[in-house]
Amino acid sequence: MKPLEGGRTGQIWRDGETVIRPSGTWTPTVHRFLRHLRSRGFVGAPEPIDITDGNREVVSYVAGRVCEDLSDPFVGSEHMLVSAARLLRDFHSASQGFLERDDEVQAWMLAPQEPREIVCHGDFAPYNVAAADGEAVGIIDFDTAHPAPRLWDLAYAVYRWAPLSDPVNPAGSFGLEDQLRRTQIFCTAYGATIEERLRLPETICTRLQALVDFMLTSAADGDETFAEDVDAGDARLYLSDIDYIGRHRDRLLKALS
Repeated sequence: MKPLEGGRTGQIWRDGETVIRPSGTWTPTVHRFLRHLRSRGFVGAPEPIDITDGNREVVSYVAGRVCEDLSDPFVGSEHMLVSAARLLRDFHSASQGFLERDDEVQAWMLAPQEPREIVCHGDFAPYNVAAADGEAVGIIDFDTAHPAPRLWDLAYAVYRWAPLSDPVNPAGSFGLEDQLRRTQIFCTAYGATIEERLRLPETICTRLQALVDFMLTSAADGDETFAEDVDAGDARLYLSDIDYIGRHRDRLLKALS
């Protein structure tokens, strides 16, 4: 086995064509959802294999290069942006029906959001997308999957892929004009309606505030991972980005409409 690099160093391992990860109370629900995706013909997600007695889950390895750094021309290209948006759209289409057909008790890491249209991924960011031959082809890490409107997932995806983050932040990759253009490209490739586009700025801010609240609550409850994230300033960065999006709301709406 060899460790996989990422947000939880030393906790996620690759063993041949499988990945071994920490499991949670939500993992049985997520595994049923992953099987649902397969039944709908969506193969861009891990195949669930096992949940061990040692609080580990085993899933298939999703081949491809993880799209970590948007400043990398391979990752930040418009071609990759378009393919990521289409991958999200295909995932949302395959997600339909699970909430109505699954008759077992469902548990989720994140609180469901109304209306419960589909199961969203919850963290459709470059670091959770695998690419091959220059296109986004797979999605990994479904811990944050939870019921919510499609727009809830689209909002966070746009925030991460544009990205709609203040360029002065350490991870800033693009200036405002490029961010606006990339937002429009992503929404068009996804097939967002005009209503969804007009609701996007407010939904992004609501989604980020929910993330901050979850991080702070989890850290206060003793979750070491989230405590480290809070200490590293992640919550402050999200709050800064909420302010950034609010300041440029009119420009964003103009670009989207």
